[in-house]
Formats: sequence, C-alpha cells, structure tokens
Amino acid sequence: MKKLIIALLVIGLLPVIAYAGPPGTEVASWAWDEDNNIWVFQSSPEDVNLQALGRLFSRYPEFDKCNKDFVINVTVIASVAQWIEWSITGKEWKWYVRKPGNYGGDCITGTIKSNQDVLIDYEGFEPLLYQGDKPSPVDTIPIWYAVGDFVTPPPKGDPEWVWCRDLNNDDDLLEDCQDLHEGIQFKLWNYIHVVECNSACEYMDEATITLKLQCQKDWIDRDTGYFKP
Repeated sequence: MKKLIIALLVIGLLPVIAYAGPPGTEVASWAWDEDNNIWVFQSSPEDVNLQALGRLFSRYPEFDKCNKDFVINVTVIASVAQWIEWSITGKEWKWYVRKPGNYGGDCITGTIKSNQDVLIDYEGFEPLLYQGDKPSPVDTIPIWYAVGDFVTPPPKGDPEWVWCRDLNNDDDLLEDCQDLHEGIQFKLWNYIHVVECNSACEYMDEATITLKLQCQKDWIDRDTGYFKP
C-alpha cells in the first residue's frame, strides 16, 4: 500500500501531457461480421468513430528515386487493448430472518473473462447497520464473506470466512491465463450473526466491487472504454 501511495504521489508531480490520439495518419478500417458475412465500416479520417472496434493508422511515409534496387523495411503492429466481460447473478442480497442465529448462504455466482490481469478491489464492506428510527440495543449485524466453490457454507470460524472490514484489504488479483480468457467462475458466500438484542427492522450495508484492468492501453478512455479523442 505504501508503494502504491508513493507511486501516486510521484505521478501527481509529473507534467500533464495532452493526449493527441494514436500517432500517424488514420486510414479507413472495417470489421468482419461473422453472423452476416459482411465487412462493417469502423472508422476513417473523414468519419472518425471513437467507438470503433478497431482503427488503422499509417506512419513514416517515405520516398526516394534512383537507378538502383531498394530495400523497404515494413513493420506491421497490432496494439490490442485489454477487454473484460463479466456477469453476476445479483447485486443485492437480502436475508429474511425469523429467529436469532447464524445464517450462511451461497448468494452470488460471478464470471469474469479478460485478456490480461484483473484486480478485484473491495471497498465499503461493513457490518449491517440498523435502519430504524427508534434505538436498538444492538444496532449492527456482523457479516463474513467467503469466495469458493463450496457445496455448503464452510464451518463457522473456518479461515475461508473473511470478516467484512478485512475484505476491504483482501483484494484479489486474477492473473492472465487460459482460464481467464475463457472465463473464471466463482461463488461469493456470506454469513450473518443475528442476536436477541437486534431489534426487528432492516439492517443494511452498501459496498462496491471494482474490476480494475491492469494492462489497459493509454489510447483507451477508462471511463467509456472507447478510443480517446
């Protein structure tokens, strides 16, 4: 974490350089539509499309003339951006609890596909907070989380369970591999501990899970996923 903070401070001291788009002269490009067996126009100098799936640029024009043979060195480069495809079976979990006790469940199944490393960053995970207008003797419900393909919840106290606040410092890095390209599936479990002193009411926590692409190209706008202007 200290290294990250130092890195951010160093970046903050660097001069701001305006981005001028991919270098070179843009030429017309198309993408093949497998479903309809046609070429679909993407972008051109006259019709720039920042949402294009692929754009093509020409660089280093050269000219010469003489009564001799010429060797022309040609380079072809494909700069491939990092992409991600993900799904989760739900963004909200809601327990309906009749009696005090410990309750665990297989809440969410998720899938992540990408062509490079993905950091899963957890933030804002806290005990569930009492939402009532009147005071409650105990105004929180403790909650733990676990990631794994379990058949039933791990036993209470098992190290697979991560205390909610500790999850905020327990980010997961999915490293580039064949499985990630094809899609890694995971289950996110939780369990709660309800006591007799929890008043009848709703208890809630709002948190975020951020999927951070670790090898994105500088010509991609991270906010939109499209080309930078």
